[in-house]
Amino acid sequence: MQQTQQQILRHHGGDGENARQMISQTYAERHDESFWQFWMQSVQPVIQAGDGLMDLGAGTGLFVQDLAQRYPESNVIGIEAAPYMLEALVDLPSNARIELDDLNEPGLVVADNSVAVIMTNLVVHEVIQPVLMFQAAYRWLKPGGRFCVIDLVRQPLEDYLTQRYPQAEISQGKLKREELENAFEHFLEHNRYHAADLLYMLTACGFKLLEQAPLKNGRMVRLLVEKPIKNGSLA
Repeated sequence: MQQTQQQILRHHGGDGENARQMISQTYAERHDESFWQFWMQSVQPVIQAGDGLMDLGAGTGLFVQDLAQRYPESNVIGIEAAPYMLEALVDLPSNARIELDDLNEPGLVVADNSVAVIMTNLVVHEVIQPVLMFQAAYRWLKPGGRFCVIDLVRQPLEDYLTQRYPQAEISQGKLKREELENAFEHFLEHNRYHAADLLYMLTACGFKLLEQAPLKNGRMVRLLVEKPIKNGSLA
């Protein structure tokens, strides 16, 4: 756990408070009308009263709070490892909670085949290896349950730096060494996987692809996968 917490803090530039503020400030943008249209059409149909719902990498719990309010008969669980997120949790309804756990190797006790939907948003690129997280999600999901993964995907360096520095700061020589090193370190982390890499790992863990959509002009991808129902019995 300590290794993961240190790694997440490094990824957030050593400034947990700033990372927490950024996540809170961008929540509405990441969960805008188009997101909820997708959710209602492609995710909600598998949710039944009493089903478990999960958010992996829950931050301060905003999405957990949202789900708990939308589905009061469901038990909603968020998983988070960063102390600076856990120290600033939003108020949660009685049907929701946040658990401390390491997504590099989840140890949270959740009954197999008990969860209808699992979400992870901008988390996979922060995990050193996501395979154990994907395997845990597969165990927890009920057959026919759905797993939504939204994350950054690989792009050319030129596109990445142009988006990060739209005023051509690099060509104008305006950036200091520290700024450039930070930008290139984040380039390596934010460009860890192609969309095809994420899909490969998910299907290798047993999931079936339902939908794939590019977001943010191809800088991100949304994958919706399903735990198959095998011969009408538990998978």
